Amino acid sequence: MKNLLTAGWMIASVFFLVACSQDSDTAKKGHGEAAGSADAEIVISISNNENEVDLVLTTESLYLQLSAEKLAEIQAEFDDERADEEDNALASAIKNMVLDNVEKFLQERIEYSLDEIESMYWDDGEIVIEVEDENFISFDDVHGDDGNILETFDEEHALEFIEAFEKIRGGS
Repeated sequence: MKNLLTAGWMIASVFFLVACSQDSDTAKKGHGEAAGSADAEIVISISNNENEVDLVLTTESLYLQLSAEKLAEIQAEFDDERADEEDNALASAIKNMVLDNVEKFLQERIEYSLDEIESMYWDDGEIVIEVEDENFISFDDVHGDDGNILETFDEEHALEFIEAFEKIRGGS
């Protein structure tokens, strides 16, 4: 439980920084909701080998978010933690406030419009995404238990994703 909460805090911290670095026009409202426009169609979505995160390409943007499976796992742990009784009301209130805020931040994602993506390619076991003007947090800043999260995608699926990106960008 402690390891999951620690991992949750680390991931939440990254997504919190992302949320804080985005202005209100680019803030995202919900998990899985396409950016920019409600009409943005998901072109392809792949999950990393551990099903921790999804890399999603829409007709307008590219984003990285926690997978539904990982969110459900964390939610179950949080529910168990909430069920544990605290000795005093203040400790219980603080615990619930922290868990509520972490849950909120876990819903965030790192996202760039397709115009901001300069290139994407597979290099030595990882997806490389070069961004024109990176925000405070970029895709490279997300790490899991095994290091850089972009190194945890299966090569076959990554190459399909990159091909879809190149096709949508007109082969550039």
